[in-house]
Amino acid sequence: MEANSKWQVSGGAAERYEENLVPVIFVPWAQELLNRAELIVGEAVLDAACGTGVVARMASDRVGPDAKVVGADINVGMLNVAKSKSEEEGKLIDWIEADVGSLPFGDASFDAVFCQQGLQFFPDKLSALKEFRRVLSLSGRCVICVAQSLEHNPLMNGQIEILTRYIGEDAANAIRAVCSLSDSNMIYDLFAQAGFSEINIESVTLTLRHSDGKAFVAGNMSSTPAADAISELPEETRRELLQEFLNTFGSYYDGYALAFPHVSHVVHARV
Repeated sequence: MEANSKWQVSGGAAERYEENLVPVIFVPWAQELLNRAELIVGEAVLDAACGTGVVARMASDRVGPDAKVVGADINVGMLNVAKSKSEEEGKLIDWIEADVGSLPFGDASFDAVFCQQGLQFFPDKLSALKEFRRVLSLSGRCVICVAQSLEHNPLMNGQIEILTRYIGEDAANAIRAVCSLSDSNMIYDLFAQAGFSEINIESVTLTLRHSDGKAFVAGNMSSTPAADAISELPEETRRELLQEFLNTFGSYYDGYALAFPHVSHVVHARV
């Protein structure tokens, strides 16, 4: 099972993703997921569809240097950045190129499985969740987040508006996929069919911040699958695109900084 190719990025884009998106978007959500998992020292952790591995890297601080922490993803460019970052931070984390539909781990290998903004991209979501459950211990828990609908998420809503106007529908559809699993009943049913118990789904709103709105929108667009297409636009058009993107935030931009809501379903389930 392969992830949706519309959200696969090249090595250079993976580095920009880590630099521009992870601190603003994925660190706050990783913190939210880890807090809900209530990890203890020594527990084994899997960060599935890990991207550049922010959940695994932050989990390592909680479970300690002797615990097993693994990040798995099919995107080698993302994994290369994850490995580089963990080495810089002095953390012993295993980075594995793996398909979430066929994880290369034994049954009951982990105490916690995390998946941050990944489930919505899997073509076979049920198979992935069954694999998450299989590799969890009897006391294990699965903690994930998936973005809610576009009307609740001004970042993605603005991206779609601008990419449709300047690049085209294909580029916009890659962003639409982020919010493609917004039905909490559907999410619950998937977890139940996969055999999970004590399934709790909560709507969570985080306020994401960046002190320089102009820098954020430039970095954001350079870190998406549309980055190459945007780079080919005339310089004046690129400037216009970024300004129009910034304008879509409305009152969430004060002329200097950005502070905008980012809304997801957070799921906590047990084996």
